[in-house]
Amino acid sequence: MADIKERIQKLLSLATSPNENEAKAALLKAKELMAKHKLTDADFKKEDELVHLLCEDVEWTTDSGKIWLVKLCTLIADNYLCTASWQTKKGTRTHTLVITGLSEDANICKEVMGYAIGFVESRVDYLQRKRRDVDGKTVANSYATGFTLGLEIAFEMQKDEHPEWGLVVVKPQEVNDYEQELGNRNVKTKKTGFDPASYMKGQVDGKNFNAQRVLAEAN
Repeated sequence: MADIKERIQKLLSLATSPNENEAKAALLKAKELMAKHKLTDADFKKEDELVHLLCEDVEWTTDSGKIWLVKLCTLIADNYLCTASWQTKKGTRTHTLVITGLSEDANICKEVMGYAIGFVESRVDYLQRKRRDVDGKTVANSYATGFTLGLEIAFEMQKDEHPEWGLVVVKPQEVNDYEQELGNRNVKTKKTGFDPASYMKGQVDGKNFNAQRVLAEAN
């Protein structure tokens, strides 16, 4: 078993390679071996502690209509072994993202989330300039909502292609316990219009989104 764990550890190290093909192949092989030998991420993690990362550059207001931001952050956090919540500034309607997870997971999640949000916002800026016939908020929320759904589909397809990962990628109990304390994470915000073209474009981009490069850099 010691030899197997050593081999998996080397593969996990290769999975941080900036060469995307090499990193993907190494990660797939590592997950395959972990499932075969009934090992989990916990067998390869150093002792870690639960942290709460306040992301001051990720904010939304109740009046902004940015429900997509909440849904996107929640989706990514759940798929990177963390949980997303929102801290409200006293006396305001401004809410700031908080990522909770084991420190290594939380930092990776923050990197991926920042990349995804930046990608969405850059595409929204482009579409808003191009689609001047449609309200800017409508374009933004339609595209971002489509992107979030597309990304969710991509995550599910990945799980279907690699069912053995279900034995490996398990949210830590500490995070599950914290989620239970949080209770209902649903939020309310003002509704905006809907633009089918922006929505469909977002869904396609979400399905094709690949955070492998971010994971390599974060590790």
